[in-house]
Amino acid sequence: MDTASSDSTAPRAFTGRFLFLILFARTVLNTAVRAVYPFLPFIATDLNVSFQSAASIIQARDLIGITAPLFGPLSDRYGRRAIMLGGMGITTVASLALLFISPLAAIVVAMALVSFGVILFVPAQQAFLGDRVPYAQRGRIIAAAELAWSFAAIIGLPLVGIIIRNAGWRWAFAAIGVLGIVALVLLGVMLPRDARAQHKHTARLHGALLDALRQPIALAAISTSFLLAMANENLGVIYGEWMKNSYALDPVALGFVGAAIGGAEFAAEMFAVLFLDRIGKWRTVAGAGLCGAGAYFLFPLMGANVLLATAGLVIVFFTFELAIISVIPLISEISPHARGTLLSMSIASTSVGRAVGSFSGPVLLTGFSFGTASIVSGVICLLAFLTWMFLVREKHGEQSAAQP
Repeated sequence: MDTASSDSTAPRAFTGRFLFLILFARTVLNTAVRAVYPFLPFIATDLNVSFQSAASIIQARDLIGITAPLFGPLSDRYGRRAIMLGGMGITTVASLALLFISPLAAIVVAMALVSFGVILFVPAQQAFLGDRVPYAQRGRIIAAAELAWSFAAIIGLPLVGIIIRNAGWRWAFAAIGVLGIVALVLLGVMLPRDARAQHKHTARLHGALLDALRQPIALAAISTSFLLAMANENLGVIYGEWMKNSYALDPVALGFVGAAIGGAEFAAEMFAVLFLDRIGKWRTVAGAGLCGAGAYFLFPLMGANVLLATAGLVIVFFTFELAIISVIPLISEISPHARGTLLSMSIASTSVGRAVGSFSGPVLLTGFSFGTASIVSGVICLLAFLTWMFLVREKHGEQSAAQP
């Protein structure tokens, strides 16, 4: 193993001490990101714009993820703590700003800044764990941190729905901003000040990117993330509008649909916590990708009523979450000297995939049907599975990584 991984053997108690803090901060950030999806129709109504115009909020927000590789080297150079604090601060301020601005263009900018803070925070946080956790256990710890994604849906979305029904969507984001302040203070107090990378030769942007991309597996793994995200966003951006129109759901009902999706993602994350390192990262991505493609293809048969439709979404999001989480620890070890950089490139590829899906989803829904969009997602997910199967190999043998 590369000596860059030698700093990944800190005592388990050290990682556990910060896991709750990371979960809380990520839950706040993820709620800010996730709240737009099911409630976009209500944001559009409040702004008096069409659903497709309102979708530009998600499109611009996803496109900002393209810039992630520009900032990934910052955590390799200045330390994980500084970048995590910066990302949390930007998302907090942008969420609070939504209470005071009205034009669609200004809201698009603020929502893009919400995502910009997240793309700063997440790769730095993942690298923070990658620096301290041995590869054989890294799947479990990273998956545990990713529980925040489902917590945002299970806890955050129903609360956001209640606030939207009683006070409006702006106050919901203001509440997220207040929680962001709490998270920012806790991060500032609890994160170690010496959380810095030790390999300065990759601190420059060019050197870090080239070092990461010298690994052919990196491009294939990043491409898989892109395709998985595109397939999921193609459906994720439109399911709120489809269910609102098909089943006359109000914000609270849509919030609980979001919570059901969050429950599926929680199950996927717990599966990863318990079994990812034992089954193996590569095998889990392959299996989840193949099952996900099948779920997208079958989804058009499950729209007869709201319960079946919700069940279809649960299956789709379970397989996606399991696949995308399982990619992260494998990517974190491809180039340890540029860990923050390569993880930020993974975030960028996921963001670009989401951006493409956020454009294609509304077009397919408006021009064709939700079922057509689901089939398109199935084709894209199948491409992700084939890319992974034929082009990606784990740097560390699965047998050694899978030991209990």
